Formats: sequence, C-alpha cells, structure tokens
Amino acid sequence: MSLGFSAVAIPVLRGSLTLNQISWFASIASLATPFGCFLTGPLADRLGRTKALLFVNAASFLGWIILALAFYWSNNYPLLITGRILTGFSTGLSSAPATIYMAEVSSLELRGVFTTWASISFALGVLIIYFLAYILKDAMNLICLITACLPCLGALFTIFLIPESPSWLVGKNRIEEASDNICKVFGTTMYSQEVQNELETLIKLKSVKLDTEKKSLAVQFVRKLKYLFSSRTLKPMALVVTLFFFQQLSGTFVLLFYAIDIVKTAGITFEPYFTIVLIGVIRLISSVLTSIICKKVGRRPLSLLSGMGMTICLLSLSAYNVFQEKGAIPQIPTLPLVLFIAYFVCNALGFLPVPFALAAELFPTKIRGTATGFISGLGYMFNFVIVKEYPDMVSAFTGKGVICFYGVIALVGTIFVALLLPETRGKSQREIEILFGHKASINDAELEDKIAEGERQDLIREDGPRYV
Repeated sequence: MSLGFSAVAIPVLRGSLTLNQISWFASIASLATPFGCFLTGPLADRLGRTKALLFVNAASFLGWIILALAFYWSNNYPLLITGRILTGFSTGLSSAPATIYMAEVSSLELRGVFTTWASISFALGVLIIYFLAYILKDAMNLICLITACLPCLGALFTIFLIPESPSWLVGKNRIEEASDNICKVFGTTMYSQEVQNELETLIKLKSVKLDTEKKSLAVQFVRKLKYLFSSRTLKPMALVVTLFFFQQLSGTFVLLFYAIDIVKTAGITFEPYFTIVLIGVIRLISSVLTSIICKKVGRRPLSLLSGMGMTICLLSLSAYNVFQEKGAIPQIPTLPLVLFIAYFVCNALGFLPVPFALAAELFPTKIRGTATGFISGLGYMFNFVIVKEYPDMVSAFTGKGVICFYGVIALVGTIFVALLLPETRGKSQREIEILFGHKASINDAELEDKIAEGERQDLIREDGPRYV
C-alpha cells in the first residue's frame, strides 16, 4: 500500500509543499525499504518466518498512524517523512518472510505459483489505496486510519492461522513443533507416513545437531553475507540484481508513485482517480493470471513477452504524444489509456514478479532469507533513485521524453533476458546450481531435490526423531 500512496497524496500536498519536498515524500519510503530488506532476512532466519511477519505488521501500523496525524495537523512535513520512512521500512521487512515461507511449504509443482504471489499482494495493496482515494478523495487522514487497520488484521491472521515453517523449526532443533506444523501444512491431524518422511528428510537436509551452539544474530549475518558473495552464489546474485535494475528503470514502480501525474502526462483524458483504479484492477487481475500461467509457461518466456510488450507500449505512447502534439496525427482519446493499461498487463507478466521470485528460489536454503532480503534491498535502492529523480527528469526531458527513456530501458532489459536468463521452472536446487556452472553439494542441493520431487528415504539414524 505504501507503493501507491504517494500517487494519491501528492495532489493534496502540492499546495503546501515545495517540489523538492514532494519528491522526498514520494521517494523516502524507497530509501527506507532497503534497510527493512537487509534486516528481514537475518530476522526471518533467527526468529522465524511468522515472527518476522509480525514485525512487518507492527512497523506498518505505526507508520500509517503517524501519516494520519501528519495530515490531521495540516500536512506536517516532519511527520509525513517519518510516516513514509516507517511504511517504507515495513515494505522492506515484507520482502522476504512471506515469499520464503511459501517456497518452503509448497511443492515443486506449485513453488513457481506461490513465489509470484508477492506481486499479487503488491497489486492488491496499490488497488486498495487507489480505491480509497477514489471514494474519499482528499480525506487523507481517514485513508491512513483505514489503512492502519489492515496490518492489525494481518497480525491476527498470522498469529491464529499460519503455522511456523517446519523447515525453519527443524533447523532450530524444534522437532516436535515441526512435526505438528507439517501436519497443519498437509491439512491432517494424523501423523501419517507421509508426514514422517517429510520430517525425516528435513532433518537430514538441515543436518540437525542437538548440541548446536547458538550464534548471535550479528555472527550469523556476517557468515551468511560471506557465503552470499562466494563464487557459488555470485552469478545468480548478479543476474537477479540486474533484473531488479531493469525492473526499476523501466518505470515499473515510478509509474505507481506518480500515477496521477503520469496519467495526465500520458495524454489520458479520463478522470484521473477513476483511471488509476482501473489500472489497479487490471494489475491485480494480471498478477493473478501470471501466477497461474507461470506454472505451465515458465519464467523466461513470460519475461521475454513482458519486456517486448512494455517496450512497444511505452515507445508507442511516447511517439503518439509527440506526433499528436505536432498535429501529425488526430487525437485518439482512448489510445493512451489502452497503451497504459497494456503496459501494466505486460509488466505483471514478468518484469514485476520474476526478480522477486528468482531471489527466493535461486539460493541454497541456508542463506535464502539473507539473500532475498539483501537483493530486494538493492532493488529498492534503484527504486529510490528513479523515483527521487523523476521530477528532475520531467523538467529536463519532458514527460514524453521520460516515457521514451523507460521504453528504451525496457528494450535493453528484454535483450538481457533473451541472452542471459535461464529457465528455472520445475528445476530443483541442484539443477539450478548446475545452470550457473556449479556442482551442487550432496548436503544441500540433492537433499532439496528429494523434498521437491517427493523422494522419501530413511535418511536418519534408526531411532529417528521424536514423534508427537
């Protein structure tokens, strides 16, 4: 929701803030987001996936309450910035736990579907904010108060309905809890052979030692960071970071942060708030369809189609506005809207969800939380730069020039995908490592294969784990 908030708040703030203050209001959330991203991986690895989700909800609630107070007190600028920092920080905190959780509890066949659900959540949050602004218009403090209720609902949902990840529990030697939660994930109250096999494989995969020495959060973070920059993970990390670079510089998020302004710049003549709600609905539907399609099609073809579609839409929109302004072609009121909507549809196919999904599945389990948080943080740093510089870019190149710039970046990103992005659909951790030129270790990759493919063997000593 933080991603779309600046779009509806900027028109209200324009009379009381300077252009520079508005650019900071829009972008400061993206500057705070990486700090949440960097923290959330170690936090999720140390305290658990569900506790990390509770931290997300707490930071989000506090941020929206502060924003409501800021608008109540005549657009108080320090409070506006503080609220944006906290909501941006909560966005960063949310980058890893849910995606990692879905990757850990889902089967190989459904992993690709579930790990793209982060983009569905983004789309739903943006739509909620746009819809509230369409209904309530300038009542920003009320919009913020309503939005603050949603993290409370999320916290209750997490506490009462989401069991902790069995994989994480096994890694912490909490075997009995893990067995209970495997039953919950499988939707059964019986400790069946299937549940027993899952638990045994997880125990072997995590190399559980009952006398494991507890390490501090700082020590764990440094150790995992060193592993992240080892030769084994540099190639996939470079790939995902580059994808985030093209995602951000092709306008994926900046068009959401300045949606009202960009709707007008693009030459769309329909009512702006109705237009952004329509765009929000289309983005949500597209994200849901993408999560279904990727199970059958895969990341690479969807990313290629996404990049080509975005390029065509952005360059066509820029060209239309240039030629229409010169009188070379007649005005076609619906064309800019169609191209704008088509851009978001194409974006939802690949450039939006794929970097987040790959960040959650390309790395070994032992550093997956840290890697996902770190790389997502770099992605949001790119987002901060492009959002902060948007007003200056418009002043220097005009709105049409900026849209053309995003189209050119989308074209370069599509070429990058065509040349370097491998297909990971249906591939195990071992096969993914081989794709990047590394021989997978038996302790990590092959055992993850067994979990993903459903191969169950007696992988632990005869006395086995303690069963409930």
